[in-house]
Amino acid sequence: MLLRLFGIPDDPFTSFLVLTCGGLLAYFGLSGLAQLLFFRWGRERFHPTAADDPARDRRARRWGTASILGNAALAVPLHWLLSHGVGRLYWDVDEYGWPWLLTSIVLYLVVTETLVYWVHRALHLGPLYRRLHRHHHGFRVANPWASTAFHPLDSFAQALPHHLCAFLFPLHAAVYLAMLGFVTLWAVLIHDRISWVRCKLVNYTGHHTLHHWYYRCNYGQFTTLWDRLAGTYRDPEQADGRIPAGVLVRGQAAWARPRAPASSPAGVGCVSPSSP
Repeated sequence: MLLRLFGIPDDPFTSFLVLTCGGLLAYFGLSGLAQLLFFRWGRERFHPTAADDPARDRRARRWGTASILGNAALAVPLHWLLSHGVGRLYWDVDEYGWPWLLTSIVLYLVVTETLVYWVHRALHLGPLYRRLHRHHHGFRVANPWASTAFHPLDSFAQALPHHLCAFLFPLHAAVYLAMLGFVTLWAVLIHDRISWVRCKLVNYTGHHTLHHWYYRCNYGQFTTLWDRLAGTYRDPEQADGRIPAGVLVRGQAAWARPRAPASSPAGVGCVSPSSP
């Protein structure tokens, strides 16, 4: 879709290469930077109890790479259709005006928040969890490398609502592309286990950390709205003592002073990592 702007043929193979290279660059760039900042250079302040696990990180990077390759292949037909006028994307703001542009952003969030929540929740059902989603939950204590560590069909299913919006209603191409990029950044932010902003309406890092730990809560994308409506909300500020010290980190406190290592009853009374 963007290829035409740069005079590059938008054939399927070229689209696949661009999507793959862009995805890998974003994944290794953002996740690698977060890993360096918070788990290596800033370990004493942010994650003093975190233990290095090179085998786990390699496994996460393998799944992350597979996810990006699979997503690129599955997204090529959609991007080809959009670049050939099938869909509702437009480039000129004057075509629909600023009021509609702002309205479409709200509509985009409503559609994706709803569909991503229910797709994610469906991925926790027996067959789908065992075949697809359990690979992501193999990283029970998340770190940035796990941000994109999905089975390709799993990650594409959760990305599909974003692509669907480009076919459902008039959507400015810049909004569509910006949101796809922001989802990648958001995935890294909610897996670094540092809660810089703790707004209960936002599905911030603490919420998603609990999702990895308990499995059946906080399925939302950007907000906690559907978790509250559907009864799957769990407040990270009221997490019980079954979570080891250092798994939930408050960004402000971590930045203010070094955190002393603390012993913790890791795994006591918790569900098995193989449980959906």
